[in-house]
Amino acid sequence: MTLVLEVLRWREILSATMGRLSRTGTERCVRILQAVDEGMPSPESLVQELRDADAAQERGYYLPDEDDRLRNVFANYLEIREALKAALARVEPWIDKKDGLSFEDRLRAFVIGFTAACLLLRSGSYVIRIAEGRPVVAQKLDEAEPRFGIARKSFTEIYRAQSSVQRMWKFFMAWRFYEEYRGRILAMSDDALVGTVIPLLKAEEPFMEKRRREYLAKRFRYRLHSFLRRNRSGFENTMFQILEIGGRTVSELRDPMTGLIAMPKRVPGEPLEAIREFLKPGDIIVTRHRDALSNVFLPGFWPHAALYVGEQAEGGNVVEAKKDGVLLRELDETLKVDSFVVLRADVDEQVLCEVVSRAMSHVGKLFDFAFNFRQTDRLACTALVYRSWHGLAGMEFKLDEQAGRFCLPAEDLIDQTLGGGLFRVVAFFGEDCEEVSFDETAASKFKR
Repeated sequence: MTLVLEVLRWREILSATMGRLSRTGTERCVRILQAVDEGMPSPESLVQELRDADAAQERGYYLPDEDDRLRNVFANYLEIREALKAALARVEPWIDKKDGLSFEDRLRAFVIGFTAACLLLRSGSYVIRIAEGRPVVAQKLDEAEPRFGIARKSFTEIYRAQSSVQRMWKFFMAWRFYEEYRGRILAMSDDALVGTVIPLLKAEEPFMEKRRREYLAKRFRYRLHSFLRRNRSGFENTMFQILEIGGRTVSELRDPMTGLIAMPKRVPGEPLEAIREFLKPGDIIVTRHRDALSNVFLPGFWPHAALYVGEQAEGGNVVEAKKDGVLLRELDETLKVDSFVVLRADVDEQVLCEVVSRAMSHVGKLFDFAFNFRQTDRLACTALVYRSWHGLAGMEFKLDEQAGRFCLPAEDLIDQTLGGGLFRVVAFFGEDCEEVSFDETAASKFKR
């Protein structure tokens, strides 16, 4: 369920020859922003959590059900935060591209970066609103909660970043750039690459103005040269400020427990062809990145799932829901991981054709940051598998209710598919493996 590690593939952002913005990289950024805009918390969606906060502050502690609702909102926010930082990281190479990039392309980069920054700050402000003036709430959010993958002092870190005088200054500088070129930016509403982002950015204007008033009211007196000492052009200065709002260091997007240096994926490259020939349509691929920060927001060792559909006319052979949406992807992309297990059902061809047809019908939908399996207009990774397989050949998934929402974590997906007797493990590669195992060997090595 993670797009986070893809931000390390900087060269996808710019084409190799023309120095123009990559359509694939830009489209993925746009899809992230669209999904986040509709899936992020809002004052209206947090009414119950605010009531819980008042009640907890008055009594001095949280009740278990209130605790779960709060943790669920916070964990979802952390996932959204990482996705927005991923979009910011994708535009980072553009500020260093001094030649071969037109001003229009630079404005496109700004549209993506500034929209991500606005959403990042606004979503954080909603979470802070729950805790401000309520010490019991702030203390609760700072507690570690392994069930939701929340680390100790997470809220303090976010509150410090959101309240930073320096970041307010950086946002103010980016806002001034937007104001200066607002006409040209809004005129890009028909642009093939970023046109759909323009309404999102325009909708952020009231928030921009609010942040500007906050900045001016506090009369922060910071000298411009202390932030612009890199001697960049106006555009580059502005983009630098935007990236700093989200944290420019790539290591922030990785699990700090595994170190700051990006490690190569452990699935061997040579056996990929053998894996491709071995897989069959309908196979469920469950994967794990060992250093993906999104792992900490999901229960268990296995956080992500995809569905193999075979070669399709549109290109690609795996339907997979990640932060950029439900897309048909190449197997090589899906298996850029450290561990995976393949689950296969021994059913007739007609059932498998229906599974593939169902999966393909969801291609193009946005990612579901709320992990709410009741809705169908957007899907998380296991929701795709659930809606492709449920009810076929006797496969009945049981959804787990968490904080009032029904979902199916990847760990539960594995347990239910194998426990029902319909599926079996047919391929496996784990942390202690040097090569991919198949069939009986794979089943013997895979341990729950």
